[in-house]
Amino acid sequence: MTTLLPLAYGYLRDDLLRDPNSSENRLRTVACSLGYALGAVFHEPSPQNGTLPPAFVNLVQECRRAEARTVLTLHGHLSGMAVCRMVLLAILDVRAEVAVQEVEP
Repeated sequence: MTTLLPLAYGYLRDDLLRDPNSSENRLRTVACSLGYALGAVFHEPSPQNGTLPPAFVNLVQECRRAEARTVLTLHGHLSGMAVCRMVLLAILDVRAEVAVQEVEP
């Protein structure tokens, strides 16, 4: 019998990526090493002004829908936006009960 791994999602900001495929592969490798199946990787276009980033909102909704409890992202990809990192982490925690793991590129 095949065991289903717990689901994790990825989050990347495109403005910080040199090679999107390599970055996604890094998240997949980390997910596998941590015992997760990596679902979709949400890509954020250039940071928005003063609003929650749209791909981030979609990520929160999908985590709630799928009951995923982990988001993997590269270090720094939740920083430097109009909405501060601590607010984004709090939204993931409170709205979707998700823990974030930031990994080195």
